[in-house]
Amino acid sequence: MKLKRFVPFILDIGADARDSEYVRLIKRIWYAATTASLPISLLSALSEVRAGHGMLAASFFFAFLLFLAVLVDGARAPRHFERNTLIVLVFFVLAPAIITVTAGGIWHASGSIMIGLLGPLFALMLPDKRWAFCLFGLYVALVLILTGIWPFPGDRAFLAAGFDQFQFWLGFVVLPAFVFGGMYFFVVQRDKAHRLLGLEKDKSESLLRRIEKDVEQAAEIQKRLLPARDPVLEGFDISGANIPCYQVGGDYYDFVPIDADRLGLVIADVSGKGISAALLMASLRAALLAEVHPGFDIERMAVRLSDFIHRSSASNGFITFFFGELDRRTGELRYINAGHNPPFVARRTGGFAALGTSGFPLGMFPGANYEPGTVRLDEGDTAVLFTDGITEARNGAREEYSEERLRGAVAGHPELAARELCRAVLEEAHAFACATEPSDDITLVVVKRNPGLGSS
Repeated sequence: MKLKRFVPFILDIGADARDSEYVRLIKRIWYAATTASLPISLLSALSEVRAGHGMLAASFFFAFLLFLAVLVDGARAPRHFERNTLIVLVFFVLAPAIITVTAGGIWHASGSIMIGLLGPLFALMLPDKRWAFCLFGLYVALVLILTGIWPFPGDRAFLAAGFDQFQFWLGFVVLPAFVFGGMYFFVVQRDKAHRLLGLEKDKSESLLRRIEKDVEQAAEIQKRLLPARDPVLEGFDISGANIPCYQVGGDYYDFVPIDADRLGLVIADVSGKGISAALLMASLRAALLAEVHPGFDIERMAVRLSDFIHRSSASNGFITFFFGELDRRTGELRYINAGHNPPFVARRTGGFAALGTSGFPLGMFPGANYEPGTVRLDEGDTAVLFTDGITEARNGAREEYSEERLRGAVAGHPELAARELCRAVLEEAHAFACATEPSDDITLVVVKRNPGLGSS
């Protein structure tokens, strides 16, 4: 039970909320190794005391105190990690070399020079790993130099002491290969993976920023494709509004002048959302403007648009579309409804007239036919064109705003001008949906025939 508590305690030494996962891993490796070095250094100090090697015993005991101080400081001040690593690094590089020289040679220091090879190991913890490899090379050169200065004694007494030259060099080669090679894969390779991950993260963030910039530009372009101002048509008050679900959307409305007495009213909803829907919407607008002119035929226009969308979109791409040709002289609205939510006319005298569908959505089938419909707007009547983003808005109880509520909102404000009525309806729908962000594009067009401003 105590061991279960001890291990997490050791692994949490030096923990800092500001550390990345990689830095936290390095700290755990380092402090776990330092903890394991405590009993090793203490036992080594006692062993050297029994052997009568006072200087070696003192160095191992000093190492024990250094490890203990580093652990305590790491637990109290996590940000001192690099400083503590550097202190231990300097100790392991200098102390074995000083002991070797003081003891009178590499062979009389019981091979303690090999302990200095831990220096490059600790250098692996530094940000720049090149220092570790340089230090490793320098330390190997130092061992060779000291070996040349104090060559191996050839007397039998020294050989009998159990320190064989072959064993020393074998240990010298094996120890660095094991320690340095192992730590290379566990630390350097992990560090390399971390850097590559950082590069990929930078690339992803750069790509994301570029996409966000492109989306912002697309949103600005799409905004310019929608009417910049309400149209002017004698005897009528007309206004529209669009709220995209994302920065760009697939809803579209427009007011297309046909001649001095006629105005085209357009509302459409592209299947899907986002960039793809916005591109298809832009294509529809371009094709529509090319089709509408004073001598155009509304039925033929719808057929040509449907075939164009069928050729230009994926198999599951289509557009619900409503086009109305409003004549200010008669108040007559001649229309094509290609699978769109039926607009309605709120009569001044009460009641509603729905402008039902007359064919499939644009692009659903090639060669589709459309039957035009006609409705007359009398003075005081209000025509409302909308997309399903309004009627399908849901509140916390998952209830839809519904067409019934939309009709009630329009009928409840007969005195409002078209622009104010648009604003009032959208505010009511927004409040109904608990003031949450819309889950679909929202578009609304209001056409009111002004009383007392009859045809000319």
